[in-house]
Amino acid sequence: MTTEPTSPAAPTMCARHPDVETALACGRCETPICPRCLVYTPGGVRCPDCAAIGRPKMYVVGPLDLARGIATALVIGPLLGFLGAIVFSPRPSVGLFSLLIAALIGYGAGFVTGEALNLTTSRKRGREMQLIAGLTIAIAMIARFVIAGVSPEFLVRDISGLVMALIAVSVATSRLR
Repeated sequence: MTTEPTSPAAPTMCARHPDVETALACGRCETPICPRCLVYTPGGVRCPDCAAIGRPKMYVVGPLDLARGIATALVIGPLLGFLGAIVFSPRPSVGLFSLLIAALIGYGAGFVTGEALNLTTSRKRGREMQLIAGLTIAIAMIARFVIAGVSPEFLVRDISGLVMALIAVSVATSRLR
């Protein structure tokens, strides 16, 4: 019995770099890939096409999520403004105690805003939700001034109110990051 010599297999070339010989292949589609274009994933080595990962679902905000978020802002904003006008009416004083109370109220308002948006939008996050949170706090501040019967130019003298709003926006947006 004679054995015939086998011819060597043709070298496999990378699909993206045709001049590079490789022994690697994508773990999903089995496309030949070279070390320059392979991507390490939790599921193994992939080609760039199979490794492309989209945005996580919590950061994909659709029109219905935006509508729910805006509706929440239109409900929560005036409620927070009403509570703010009753608990901490606009005033020109800037004492340490006044700033401390403003910070605590701002933290609470930001927490409530962030959680309300989380609940109504199925925990959606991202820039759109952060903008809606800022809108909610702006609505609350406007409602606070309207309910307290204070003119809008008083805003620049209400330092405690500005501190309260800034802390509220900061807390709400950090909850939606």
